[in-house]
Amino acid sequence: MTQLGQMLLNAFLYPGDLVRRKVGMTVEEDGGMLRSIVNMIVWGTLVLLVWFQFFA
Repeated sequence: MTQLGQMLLNAFLYPGDLVRRKVGMTVEEDGGMLRSIVNMIVWGTLVLLVWFQFFA
């Protein structure tokens, strides 16, 4: 993966990873569940806000 690709991936996964670290879970304990839920909420909300701002 290129450096730009890795940077974009880290930015995309940042909200869930931040919450996981704040809660004190390791990657093994989490299994991706908490990170996935948080990322879906954050990015889904952002997309909806942009959608309603420009298209509704």
